[in-house]
Amino acid sequence: MRLFPWLILLLLPLMSQAYDTSLSPALYKNLNEIQEQLTEQNYEAVEKRLVKLEEQLKPSFGLALVYQLHGQMWLMQEQAEKGLVYFQKALALEVLAPAQEAGIATTTAQILLSLERPKEAYNVLQPRLTRILELEKEDSNASKSRVKSQASDSKPIQYIQANSFIVVATANQLQKQYKQSIPWLQQGLARTDEPKENWLLMLMVAHYQEKQYADSVSVLDELIRINPNKEDYWQQQASLYQMLEQTSKALRTLELGYAGGYVQKPDSILQLVQLLINNGIPERAGRILQKHLSDNSIELSDKHWKTLAVAWQQSREHAKAAEALLEASKYMNEGTLIFRAAQLQAQIGEYQQSTDNAKQAIQKGLKDKDESNALMLIASNAYELKDLAESRRYFQRALQYPNTASNAKNWLDYIAALEESYNL
Repeated sequence: MRLFPWLILLLLPLMSQAYDTSLSPALYKNLNEIQEQLTEQNYEAVEKRLVKLEEQLKPSFGLALVYQLHGQMWLMQEQAEKGLVYFQKALALEVLAPAQEAGIATTTAQILLSLERPKEAYNVLQPRLTRILELEKEDSNASKSRVKSQASDSKPIQYIQANSFIVVATANQLQKQYKQSIPWLQQGLARTDEPKENWLLMLMVAHYQEKQYADSVSVLDELIRINPNKEDYWQQQASLYQMLEQTSKALRTLELGYAGGYVQKPDSILQLVQLLINNGIPERAGRILQKHLSDNSIELSDKHWKTLAVAWQQSREHAKAAEALLEASKYMNEGTLIFRAAQLQAQIGEYQQSTDNAKQAIQKGLKDKDESNALMLIASNAYELKDLAESRRYFQRALQYPNTASNAKNWLDYIAALEESYNL
């Protein structure tokens, strides 16, 4: 975890008289000079002066600031373990005001997280934040009591920054304690007007892990508002709506994302296409999928051509469905899809094309049942094309198969009777 060191604040806001934060002029001057040397990265001189002060000072607020500055020095040199020692010393003195205690405890927890010690990080920060939250309430109530006439306008006192709550939640989640992380994340988010994307993402994941899918959907609303270009958010929200069996809302999510140009990945588009088909809008599904197959933004595979065929077939666009099936058949070593295309072509009166494709399907290979039905289709097409000799020949071949023998015989009897009537 990247560390964001806290700057030393010698004059802290919101200091109650209950906390002795006084410094002697000499110490105040010393600390300011050390800060300047630290800014110039004069670490050797800083180290000497800090050690000298630590030897001279008794346990006090001033010593806590010295420890804090010493820890800061080690962090600036990327020596987290050494910095940790001094932040812990500052906290151990128990002389810090609430706001500064929360800040130093947060930094300490961040260091522990960076060292992959989340349980220790939680134990350092959580009890302190819990206690300081109670102080916030008490001091806010006291403030309101003192200024009753302005009570409606007074803002609650806050000693804890939003980031501190997120650090506790991070420690929870690194220990797979997602349920425990949720209230901490919510408190952190409540303390900022501009929630950070990764904080919301943590909350969404926590709700998901706890199977609180409706809450995850709500958080994704905010994530999409903050970063609509993140396509995963649109797809995740649609998938969650599907898990909640709210397919119309899943469809609306992906349609909005697609219309805005945010949904572009093949998986997302295919999810949109399937939702359109399932929600009874197959014609739009067909147009979208056809577009992306045509420009190669979706892989030209038998699976995707089959999906397109389903969309066109449900739209009663049988000619387009047949074309899609013929494209899909190119990826297969047998003729099933070609035969299905032939059946669709026969339904719209394209008898010659249907016959040609049925013959090709037989040549490429069909199971016995499909082969017999293909023979019947060719024979029927020939009848429609008034080629009775061709029709008779294929009905006779269909006689060889049990599932079509009876129907083929009836057709042959009918053709024979028809030819006899012509001869009369």
